[in-house]
Amino acid sequence: IGELLNHMPKSVKKYNKLLLVLGVVLFSLVSFSLKNRAYALTQPTKVEIDGEPGKVLTGTLELYNEQEQEITFYLSYQNFEARGEGGSPSFLDYDGTGLASWIKTAQSVTLKPKERIEFPYEIQIPQDMEPGTYLAAIFFGNTPPQAMEGGQVTIGTKLGTLLFLNLPGAKVEGAGVTEFSTEGGNFFSYLPLNLFYRFSNNGALKVMPFGSIDIKCLFGRTVGTLDANISKGNVLPNSVRKFVITWDRLKQDNVNEKEDKTEEVKMEPGQKLSFFDAVKVQIKNFTFGKYTATLNVNYGDNLSATKETSFWVIPWQLLSLVIVALVLIIMIFRGMMKRHNKKLIEKIKKETLNSQQVTIAPTESIVTQEKKVSEKVKKEIKKEVEEVKEAAEDVKEEIEEDLTAINPKE
Repeated sequence: IGELLNHMPKSVKKYNKLLLVLGVVLFSLVSFSLKNRAYALTQPTKVEIDGEPGKVLTGTLELYNEQEQEITFYLSYQNFEARGEGGSPSFLDYDGTGLASWIKTAQSVTLKPKERIEFPYEIQIPQDMEPGTYLAAIFFGNTPPQAMEGGQVTIGTKLGTLLFLNLPGAKVEGAGVTEFSTEGGNFFSYLPLNLFYRFSNNGALKVMPFGSIDIKCLFGRTVGTLDANISKGNVLPNSVRKFVITWDRLKQDNVNEKEDKTEEVKMEPGQKLSFFDAVKVQIKNFTFGKYTATLNVNYGDNLSATKETSFWVIPWQLLSLVIVALVLIIMIFRGMMKRHNKKLIEKIKKETLNSQQVTIAPTESIVTQEKKVSEKVKKEIKKEVEEVKEAAEDVKEEIEEDLTAINPKE
């Protein structure tokens, strides 16, 4: 192989070296990725506990090694708080305070391939703690925790369980709905669309709002009932959370589980569609007019909030096609009517002319007949006159003969 490489051109040697380097790098990346995967599952992912100051709470978490080899997991703990309006946790550096410092577990645990265990933990609540909700997470990592500058701890790839510890005595304060509206404005061409509300919590307890959003059309008929917190999300202390609810179609009811069995149009709210794709969606899921959504939520101890917003759904793509079709139909109808009227007028003219010809023809024939009759009568009268004259001549001759016979001398 060495002699073969020596006889290769320099360009081929450089190419082979490049491939060798890329192969080593790729192998290293794959090995690093495999090494840094946790290959474990924890159940449950969220635990809510009620406790009292000075008490010790115990519990277990289910830990499963889904890899084909033995793995050791290393434990760490971190407090967390709300990040942004989505309700996602933001984990804080461990500083020896809060719920993270009250958690006691083994420092590590080793699982055999495909092994599933119940991992115990303990929470030692200090005596002088104030009422409220305390938040922390128990993490299982594949590398030992390493201290960094500023007291920060890194543990490589990790997974864990969120803990919500409630200490009694606190009341829900400074909580409520601060805004309720639609995403993307108040005018829409088609469904689905997103409604949202912001819930503020300035107290020490976490709050879980629950309720519904009723959507009514312009005539006051309910066309949709939506769960105001279908994800069962909490609003953490000193935070604001934005809840987004999607209205997919008419007669949607995910509160009373009375879903309409019509075909569901699967698309994202606010998704841009071409003209004819929008028309298809509007035909399958027709909505038109002004709608009013009313938010009713309950929270805490018999507390409630109500908000209302209005919006319009105008399927202009479908309406424009309908208008164009109506204009074409009207134009075609008018053209047909014009042709029909023209034919009708021609028919009437023809019938009128025919009737006039029929009326004139008898008049001409009568005049002709009268002339013929008159001439015939004249001829007969003339003939009779001539016959009378002849008869008179005959009578005259006979009388003369008779007179001669009587007076022969004469």
